[in-house]
Amino acid sequence: MEATMKNKNQRIGCCGLDCEKCDARIATLANDNALCEKTAVLWTKLNGVTITPEMINCTGCRIDGAKTPFCDKLCPVHNCVREKKLDTCADCPQMDGCPTLGQIAGNSPYVLENLKQLKQNNAPKMTVNDSEYTVIKLLGKGKGGYSYLVTDGTAQYVLKQIHHEPCEYYTFGDKLQSELRDYETLRNLGIPMPRLLAVDTPQERILKEYIAGATVAELLKEGRIDPDWLAQVQAMCDLLYPAGLNIDYYPTNFVPCDGTLYYIDYECNTYMEQWDFDHWGIQYWNAQSTISATVKELR
Repeated sequence: MEATMKNKNQRIGCCGLDCEKCDARIATLANDNALCEKTAVLWTKLNGVTITPEMINCTGCRIDGAKTPFCDKLCPVHNCVREKKLDTCADCPQMDGCPTLGQIAGNSPYVLENLKQLKQNNAPKMTVNDSEYTVIKLLGKGKGGYSYLVTDGTAQYVLKQIHHEPCEYYTFGDKLQSELRDYETLRNLGIPMPRLLAVDTPQERILKEYIAGATVAELLKEGRIDPDWLAQVQAMCDLLYPAGLNIDYYPTNFVPCDGTLYYIDYECNTYMEQWDFDHWGIQYWNAQSTISATVKELR
């Protein structure tokens, strides 16, 4: 199955055109001289240059074997892909909106769907309880695990893979069980968090609701600060402190979405004053003087 999929993928050209349906490839494999002549006439008309039947000799853009002069040397997409040392446009982060690819997509819109499918087929897969998810990107790495943005083809989720890499400043027990225990603790307190959707204990993976949007850390880098975020952090602290708890107040762990500030990590720890928001977390939220003044007003 994997070999079949790989062969099928190779028949999709660099630009997303399906070489399997190309008359040049069909004529070459079938040794069909009449089709070679017909294709040469058509391509001459389309490209405004003389193309002879002898030039219609091609096994496919990305398949070993003969190539037409255009596909081999003149195609701007093929040349661009080759210069960037990529396989296809699907591997290029500038694919969307690319003017070079747009010249082909304008006449053959299906090439974009082919490239998106190719990108999905080539993307790494991860499973949670035998359900397969395609990895879109790595969201980040924490002291407890790696978080990936994944999809099942219908929706997006966060898949967290527990790791066991050493951490100089933190001692762990059972990371997965701690994660689940902390989630229940914070959920019962009413801390806004992404929902826990599935747990795969043997693989030490959890599947969470994806809260779309930039983290507070990313927004602060852009110079954006909303006093309401601080009010919502303070509201969390008003629930956490009486319960004898702290969370990780680092701004990468918070995402504002539709007016609600979500704590997207599940970690919580026993309350210690030096690690609470006022004494530790606040220093990582930029525009500190503005934040400090706002926090005092909230008090």
